[in-house]
Amino acid sequence: MIGWRGGPVVLRGLAPQVAHDSRLVVLGSFPSAASLAAQQYYAHPRNQFWPLLGAIWSIDLAALPYAQRLAALREHGVL
Repeated sequence: MIGWRGGPVVLRGLAPQVAHDSRLVVLGSFPSAASLAAQQYYAHPRNQFWPLLGAIWSIDLAALPYAQRLAALREHGVL
């Protein structure tokens, strides 16, 4: 990608979210532009990560603030 001054655009990813006692770590590709802008993993409104996990656990994860989503992941041993 070329920036407005003709040089390359350097994108920076998000900090990893992992706990010392995690049982499962989800690895994905580079965060989307929506995720980078929001500084949240899986932030694009069409991403199905939060709705799918929420359906498995009977929690409306998509309706929760991001910090509570991460807490729910930790509670279930995913982070």
